[in-house]
Amino acid sequence: MIKIIFVLEVNPADENEVFQIISESKKDNKKVGIRGFGSHTKREIKPDIMIITTEKLNNFEISENKVIADSGADVKKIREEALQKGLLFPSIYDGSIGGLLALNEMSSISTAYGTPWNFTEWVDFINTFGKIRWRAVIGSQGLFGVITKASLKLYEKPSKVFIYEREITDKKELKLELRKLIGLKPIALLVEYEGDNKAFEIHASYVTQYDLQSYSKDEGIPMISEVSDKNSYIVEISDFVEDFISIAERVSPYYMYGIYGVNLLKVYVTDDSLLRDLKYYPRNKPHPVFYKLKRVLDFYNIFA
Repeated sequence: MIKIIFVLEVNPADENEVFQIISESKKDNKKVGIRGFGSHTKREIKPDIMIITTEKLNNFEISENKVIADSGADVKKIREEALQKGLLFPSIYDGSIGGLLALNEMSSISTAYGTPWNFTEWVDFINTFGKIRWRAVIGSQGLFGVITKASLKLYEKPSKVFIYEREITDKKELKLELRKLIGLKPIALLVEYEGDNKAFEIHASYVTQYDLQSYSKDEGIPMISEVSDKNSYIVEISDFVEDFISIAERVSPYYMYGIYGVNLLKVYVTDDSLLRDLKYYPRNKPHPVFYKLKRVLDFYNIFA
């Protein structure tokens, strides 16, 4: 017997249409999912649900040191327009504003500017109760509402950024180097661990030039290259240097990276029981606290 899966996609043009779709779904007892256009983490699409896309909710306006943007607005376009005005949008995410906020996506420059939670002033989202303005929806991955609009901070664009990179295998030396680099106040500090060769890759960016021996030097910021979220988990930490090294030793992941200032590591392991003594959750799912909020904010349990 062949099971037919129905996925209906709707493209609301404004917030009123979003609320109307949600209200009708509640009435008809249909599940609702949300989709932007980014290629980043997506939770599994369940059968027979209605997908709300945000591609028509794509307006944004830059004024002084902030941007007010619809959830479907293109982060890349916002970043480019901000740069023309001498301003920095503090993320290198390449999807929609809604996706950026739904994931609370960290980037290499989160060292200086934090995650979207830190540089977002307010967020509007819509669920069965109507429109709610609440920043706590950031990171919820659509569990209890559709993000429709947000106000985000912009910053003065640095005139130049210098990147220093180095590979280290000795853990004691790594610890000393990271403490030194942190003391110089980086705009970005990304550390990667490759399990195959037991090596740590350091990538640190500054707005000031330094004479760092044994480091290669160029201009720019480090980029994170990821092909999949398969076998990846978010691990919560308290001390970036100590915990990064400790987890590399204890867990021996085949890949891991962390960004100083965020207190989260992304760890790739084929068996998550290796993480059992740590605070962790799958990357393609929101933090467990959002499932508790869902019981209240999605009382009718319509958001997939």
